[in-house]
Amino acid sequence: MSQPEEMYQCQTVNCGYIYNPDKGERKGKIKKGTAFKDIPDEWRCPVCGATKAAFKPLAGPGSVMEENMGSATDNKSETITKESAMKKYRCLICGYVYDPEAGDPANGVKPGTAWEDVPEDWICPVCGADKEEFEEA
Repeated sequence: MSQPEEMYQCQTVNCGYIYNPDKGERKGKIKKGTAFKDIPDEWRCPVCGATKAAFKPLAGPGSVMEENMGSATDNKSETITKESAMKKYRCLICGYVYDPEAGDPANGVKPGTAWEDVPEDWICPVCGADKEEFEEA
């Protein structure tokens, strides 16, 4: 049975599809036992069509759980790093959230790329909306 660290959940609004390596993904012809990291970059969420960049592990490093626990700290003197200061942006059309930490490697935007540095001709990987159709999340 797969551990939560091996399962990945789509982060687009109203989706939440969970990729489980024990089951694979029939629509995308991903065989049982295939780790998320081994899925081809061109694979899309079978529910909403989001790219792999829209997924986060259920637990462990880079997970939503870790992100939420990290924001619960009461240490006011903690230095804010550039990464933690980068804001996320939500597509007004489909709800996809651009996360600077993840970037959009499938579309040429490296992880760690701040919204301001995303090329102006970049489009939403889910619905194809222009960058101007996004607002701060």
